[in-house]
Amino acid sequence: MAVKPSNVQRYVLMPKRGLYSPALKLTASSEEKFANALFVRTGLSSKARAARPKAVKVVHSLAETGPKLVELSDAEATALKASNAGIKLVPEVLYYPARSPRWEILKRASGKAAVGAAAGISLKVADAVSGKPVKGATVVAFTDFAAGVGQQGTTNAKGVVSLKFTTTSKKLELLLIYGPAGYWGLCERAVTIRTGQVKRIAAVDLGVPDYLDSLYGAHQRNAGAGVRVGVIDTGVDGEHPDLEVAGGAAFVADEKDAGGWGPAGQEGEHGTHVAGIVGARGERPRGKQGVAPGVTLFSYRVFPNAGGGASNYDILRAIEQGVADQCDLLNLSLGGDTPDEAVRDAIKAAFDQGTLCIVAAGNDGRQPVSYPAAWGESVAVSAAGRQGTFPAGSTEQLDIAPPAATSNKDVFIAQFSNIGPEIDLTGPGVGIVSTLPGKGYGVMSGTSMACPAATGAAAALLSAQPQVLAMPRDGQRTTAMLAVINAAAKPLGFPKDLEGLGMLP
Repeated sequence: MAVKPSNVQRYVLMPKRGLYSPALKLTASSEEKFANALFVRTGLSSKARAARPKAVKVVHSLAETGPKLVELSDAEATALKASNAGIKLVPEVLYYPARSPRWEILKRASGKAAVGAAAGISLKVADAVSGKPVKGATVVAFTDFAAGVGQQGTTNAKGVVSLKFTTTSKKLELLLIYGPAGYWGLCERAVTIRTGQVKRIAAVDLGVPDYLDSLYGAHQRNAGAGVRVGVIDTGVDGEHPDLEVAGGAAFVADEKDAGGWGPAGQEGEHGTHVAGIVGARGERPRGKQGVAPGVTLFSYRVFPNAGGGASNYDILRAIEQGVADQCDLLNLSLGGDTPDEAVRDAIKAAFDQGTLCIVAAGNDGRQPVSYPAAWGESVAVSAAGRQGTFPAGSTEQLDIAPPAATSNKDVFIAQFSNIGPEIDLTGPGVGIVSTLPGKGYGVMSGTSMACPAATGAAAALLSAQPQVLAMPRDGQRTTAMLAVINAAAKPLGFPKDLEGLGMLP
């Protein structure tokens, strides 16, 4: 009697060491060994064998002897391991952009409506200067912040949101308004809201420097020249007037790698923001300059057009392409909590071929460093902020957390930033203004923003070291690049678990 396959899942098929091996070549002989092992493991009779598939189901293959994305049942996974001692099966893992999460209502506030009272509180969100309604602002009203209790909603075309409270006024512990693209947010504590009130939020003003500008705004226009940087992310808008992208590709196996390296159809703004931090070439007050405007940028889109996470298999392939395109630095503003060997092996292989991966530490609120930043072969970056570089009443106020830097009492490591002994550097990651798809600009926070700031600063440093860039593309070259970066880092005065070696100039 045939055993019905159970727990079918996807794996990255890899060699025991490295990324390429003849052991990954699926020949007729290896398939037959797999089939025989499967028959033994499942206890199939010789008569039933003909009904069983003899081939491993390959969803995507990087190369004949390279990593493969495969789909296997538990029995098939066991049989494949038994039939080929030269391979390992790494479960498919999904990673997500390392943008700081927004606070949300976890439990809707309840209560009894007063007699004759109209249900709900309608608030209007308007531009702080023009008074025009702001569509797409997310309003989060906490009656109990610690428990996540309250109501939330999004403003319509008239700038109005209806919060489903049972009265027409409500005392809140905290009111948060997250602005749409092009706007700062709003944070008000211990406030009473009433139906018909208007809340005003400030538009982004490119003429006002943010933390990134205050640190790196004086960089020359050719900073980073001669350095190639790959952005492994949600895609980059190469049509943005401040961005110039030399090339790239899409690596999304489930979409057959279609759609190109531009912004993903859903949630695609992140990569453009990250790329702008690294190397935007605009000029204030109408544009935005990144940390290293002279770099050569590549975009490797690993997040699906349909939205959702990026597969470790696709990230592995993007890293491979970055190495093939001779990128000196690869920026990975993404992460997760699974110790995934597939991406680690790709980062190791990149290091051995002269390419350094700089990775966001994650945004879980002072939790351990996420992967792949936690791997020793990558450069892990935490997020710092500085009071006074974002509006006093903005949502970034919630990112301030002790301790203050001994070098400057206004500087802090963001409340959301992951920390730990794996942290190598810190970078500006609170209230960072950068490029958005469609010629826009907007604010984001997260280790996602600190990471490209560190990448851009590293590129500017390496640009001034032509003898290092001219070295053969091997591990010695990467070690020499890392030595330049590490030597330049300046401590801000935090514990090492928060800032590592410090911040790059």
